[in-house]
Amino acid sequence: MIRIERPPNVPKVLQGRGETENRMNCESYDNHSSEYRSGSMKFEFKKRERRIYAHDSVKSTLLEAQRGKCCYCESKFQATSPGAVEHFRPKGAVQQERGGKEEYPGYYWLAYRWKNLLVTCTLCNTKKGALFPLSDPEARARSHHADLDKECPLLVDPASEEPRQHIRFRGSAIEPLTEKGSETIRVLDLRRDELMQDRREWLDILKSYKLMARLQEGSAGALAEEARNFLKRAVCPDAKYSYMARCFLEPDDVPDDSR
Repeated sequence: MIRIERPPNVPKVLQGRGETENRMNCESYDNHSSEYRSGSMKFEFKKRERRIYAHDSVKSTLLEAQRGKCCYCESKFQATSPGAVEHFRPKGAVQQERGGKEEYPGYYWLAYRWKNLLVTCTLCNTKKGALFPLSDPEARARSHHADLDKECPLLVDPASEEPRQHIRFRGSAIEPLTEKGSETIRVLDLRRDELMQDRREWLDILKSYKLMARLQEGSAGALAEEARNFLKRAVCPDAKYSYMARCFLEPDDVPDDSR
C-alpha cells in the first residue's frame, strides 16, 4: 500500500447526479430515520446508482491516481480484472467485526463523495465488504448529521494518510507498525495465500536483478545498466508491490518497528 494523491477536481457526474441522489437519500433518512436505523428500510444502490459512483470518468481518474494498481494490495489490474470502485466507508451497511452484526444504515451520505471512493481488486473488495472497524464503535457516525471527525478508523486510508507509518515489509512478509496497520492487514487479508505467492515470486526476481547489479558493479556494460534500470523502476509508484520493493532495496528509507 502506498500513498495515493486523489485529484482535487471532483468528476462532474458526482457534482451533478451524485449530489442530487445524495440530497434525496438524506431527505429520505430524515423522513424515516427510525426505519433506516432498524434496518426495516435500507439504502439500496442498484444499477442506476452504480452508474454514478462507478462512472467511467470516476473510475478512470482513480485508476490514473492509483497508477493502475489496487489501492490496498498494490496488485496491478489486468485487462480481464479491471477492479471495482470501493467505498472506504461502506455505503449500505457497516460491520465492526467480521461475522458481527450488520448495522444500518451505512455511510449512505458518502456514497457519491469523491473523498470516499477508491478502486480495489476483486479480492480486497470482497474481503473488506461492509467492514469498517473503529477504535471506539460508540463514536460511529450514524447519519449525515453526525460528525465524522469524532471517529477513529482502524483502517488505513491511502488517500488521506501515509501507509508507511502503519505497515512495512520484511522480505515478502507484510508487518504492522501500529494497531491501525495490524487491523488493516487483518481486515483486507493482506497475507492471503495467492497474494503472498505473487509477492514472493516478484521478490525473487528483484533478488536476481540485485545480485546481477552487484556482480556487475562498476561495469558500464549493457547487462549492468539493464539491472540497475530494472531495480530503479521497481521502486517507482507505478510498479506493482513498489512498497515491498522499496523496503527490500532501500531499507534505510522506510519506517521500522522501533518507532
